[in-house]
Amino acid sequence: MVSWLAKTSPENRGAFLLVLGVAIFGFADNLTLMVSDQVGVGQFHFSRSIITLALVVIFSRIFGYSLRPKLWRPLLARTGFIVFAMLLYFSVIPMMPIAQAGAGLFTSPIFVLLFSSFLFKEKIGWRRTFAVFIGTLGVFLIIKPGLGGFSIYHLLPILSGASYALGSIITYRYLSNESPMAILFSFLLAIGLCGALVSSTFTIYPVSNAFQQKAPFLFSGWRPLEANFWMWITIIAICTFLALSLMTKAYQIAKTSYAAIYEYAYLLSAGIFSWVFWSVTPNIMGFLGIMLIVIAGIVIALAQQDT
Repeated sequence: MVSWLAKTSPENRGAFLLVLGVAIFGFADNLTLMVSDQVGVGQFHFSRSIITLALVVIFSRIFGYSLRPKLWRPLLARTGFIVFAMLLYFSVIPMMPIAQAGAGLFTSPIFVLLFSSFLFKEKIGWRRTFAVFIGTLGVFLIIKPGLGGFSIYHLLPILSGASYALGSIITYRYLSNESPMAILFSFLLAIGLCGALVSSTFTIYPVSNAFQQKAPFLFSGWRPLEANFWMWITIIAICTFLALSLMTKAYQIAKTSYAAIYEYAYLLSAGIFSWVFWSVTPNIMGFLGIMLIVIAGIVIALAQQDT
């Protein structure tokens, strides 16, 4: 496997790392429901970041990675977009099935193509355009917009997808030679501090009971923690470290408009672990959406081979 990765193209290496990374995320995000009734989204990010930052520091010391960025401006811009995307995404996880929230977030490939074309004048080609169209259609079959279960909260993961796309593009175009641990450290520090700020704000200025009852994970301040919380958050943090390390490296080496489509594998992973952990299974439309997403991945892989 290592030999194959060394010999294959950067796009193929990036695709492999992305699929592996998002598969781990699908597992970890389902575990979020084990702790979402104990903390708010801010305290969740703060607690997870403490542990994950420690792992980044230990890993960097052992393997000699630098935590000092070379390019501050693109790193800060990338951090801002990714943090905003993740805060929106995690805020809606308790309000809808994981696969639906992930479907909204992973509309990011369509935004990657749009931004790459309009902002950077990149030639996309009909195959990648068709693949993203098919994949996005599959996403919306999973979300089922316009049906009775659709609400304003379904738009938040889609907004996070646009923000995530911008962060991914910056990673490839401006941070390809940056230390991946420096990129990861910046993100984790920022989202941890944002989490602390969110929790402190809702503690000092609590929202009304109506909002609190409707979305407790989103609007909760600091809470006392139970003993089992730290066990679950440690497992989630370890998975987060592994997933983000793989995904960051992938976007450093592979062109974003090629690599982004493979993040649709998250929906397969999230769906499988939702079934394993929570006995949640997709309906016929959901299965059709998943099949379209798989077809999109095949098309984009064939398009890469022809270039």
